[in-house]
Order: sequence, then structure tokens, then C-alpha cells
Amino acid sequence: MDKDVTNYRYFDVALADTIPDSKLKAVTDAEHLEYGVSVAYVNENNDTIIPFGKYAYYGTDTLEFYANVMEHPNDSTYGRQMAIDKNENILFDLVMYDNGLEPFNDGLTRVIRNGKMGYANTFGQVVIACEYDYVKWFENGKAEVTYSAKEYFDLDEHRVVESDNWFSIDKKGNRVD
Repeated sequence: MDKDVTNYRYFDVALADTIPDSKLKAVTDAEHLEYGVSVAYVNENNDTIIPFGKYAYYGTDTLEFYANVMEHPNDSTYGRQMAIDKNENILFDLVMYDNGLEPFNDGLTRVIRNGKMGYANTFGQVVIACEYDYVKWFENGKAEVTYSAKEYFDLDEHRVVESDNWFSIDKKGNRVD
């Protein structure tokens, strides 16, 4: 399976942006706020900060540091799944797990930038650079990563990732073999 190689531009969250100030609330013009409906984000005065028409709802009810959204193209399909900040800067692309969003493990979640994987924290900061072909979840402060992965789908349509070059890193990205 070939990986998507892109040349997207991403925004890095500064330390100053990890201090909570105001939160934005997700709203929709659909009957219910559910995955895939058009979404906007409003402040506590109900002023629209992120308008309708650009994004579809993807699980973030309250945008404190970042929101998981889907691109909402003008046609009836949905595009890229990504994380944005309050200024609509794209932080990273989302890793899907079991038909849903990737969970946090040991305080980090796997993320993608231009086809390479790394890790972000709950503030939306990429804390371990997206330089690996594939990364596994953190568990007990360590994760297995590789620079050379082969991905394919088995007969049951499950993703399989293989590599002869796995090694472990700590939560600072240091190799710990």
C-alpha cells in the first residue's frame, strides 16, 4: 500500500498558546451535532470565530487548544481529517484507529505530517517530530517506531504494518533500545 506523500504546510503551536484563554463551542445548522455535519465554532458571546462551510464535525465539541475536523468541500464528499487551532492553522493530520479518532496513550497521540508519523500532546503541539514511516502507541513511557514500514490490508481488510527495523523511543523521542 502506497502512502500519501504530500507537501502540506503545518503550524507549530507555541508554548504561549498552551495557556487556556477562551473556549469555542461547536455549532451546526443540521438537526443534531454528529460526525460529518457542517460545523462552525463560536465564542462565549456566540460570535462566529470559525464559520460554516469549511469544516465538518469530527468529535470536538469544545475547542480549547485544537479541534479535530474534516475538510468540508463544496461537493457532497468529505476530505482530509485534521487538527486546527482557533485561527484555523492546520497543526497535523489525524491518525484513524478502528474507524474513529486515535486515542491518547501516556499523554500523547499519533499524528501525521506529509505522510510521516510522530506524536502530539493534548495542547496540539507536535512533541516528537513526524519523521517515521510508522509509529505505535506509547505504553509505559515507550513506543516502537520505524523508518521503514510496509503497510497492506489483509484478506479481512485489516491494516497490517511490517518492518524489520523497529526500535523503541521514550516520550522525548530518544532511542531507548
